Amino acid sequence: MKFSQLFIFFFILISLFICVISHQNLKYGKLELPSGVSGPESVAFDCKGDGPYTGTSDGRILKWKGSMHGWKEFAITSPFRIPKFCDGSINPIMEQVCGRPLGLKFNEVTCELYIADTYFGLMVVGRNGGVAKQLAISVEGVPFRFTNALDIDQDTEIVYFTDTSTIFPRWAYAIAMQIGDKTGRLLKYDPRTKQVTVLLRGLSFSNGVALNEDKDFVLVTETTAAKVTRYWLRGQKSQTSDTFRQLVGCPDNIQRNSHGDFWVAQNNCGIPELKVKPIRINKEGQIVEELADDVGPVSEVQEKDNGLWLGSVVFPYVGVLH
Repeated sequence: MKFSQLFIFFFILISLFICVISHQNLKYGKLELPSGVSGPESVAFDCKGDGPYTGTSDGRILKWKGSMHGWKEFAITSPFRIPKFCDGSINPIMEQVCGRPLGLKFNEVTCELYIADTYFGLMVVGRNGGVAKQLAISVEGVPFRFTNALDIDQDTEIVYFTDTSTIFPRWAYAIAMQIGDKTGRLLKYDPRTKQVTVLLRGLSFSNGVALNEDKDFVLVTETTAAKVTRYWLRGQKSQTSDTFRQLVGCPDNIQRNSHGDFWVAQNNCGIPELKVKPIRINKEGQIVEELADDVGPVSEVQEKDNGLWLGSVVFPYVGVLH
């Protein structure tokens, strides 16, 4: 092997090594939620880069205002919410009254926050917050039972989102998983026509959603099938789907980073012996990184400014690796 070829080989090897360990030496911190509140399922940053914002177990969307001021209420999803009864609630039954915002994503042009509330459907709230407006609660005459996650095409403003089940609401998620419910759907909302379209149906606990960098396909995680499914939006495979990546664990949310890779939060599927951690996969579906730190049950990994922001449906804080 010539010296130049040898140099190139080692350069590629070192580059791959650096890529794999890029988030392994970060310090872990916690942004504690207000007392009694838990379940920051998803995190989002607004069009100015401020935040994070997160939805909580008591139906509020909170904004992080820095260590001096902490979390402040930004928005709510339920028009029936009564602070006296809802604030601090961790009771799943109360979510039907108080609201339960899960997926969050800002429109980077309008600065509006789109929300997937598990009981109140697809919603939106303006840049100043307040009570969110309901956009859609059903499609083809079938109501949403478990609105879960979303992503936005920042060029067309089309929203892609999931309804995890047409039968089971969020409070019965364990039953849906145990019986292998396959009524999940991948949906599309066009804000110009205000129409909802079903892209995929018959999914196994459809969960997270993420568009690829070129906007020619959208990924959806199927939790109980332990895989990431790809739905083609453009090209010769348009309107068809395939398996993008089979996983060891059960995936939750999926988020694309600024380099076009995808962070997948995966958990142990209720099997204590199964040890899994969040992973980063590239645009070809190959695993390029696994978090070395044991950060517990994570629902989402959001990469921003070389740091990682970690959501969880159980913890009373947002995790930060920076």
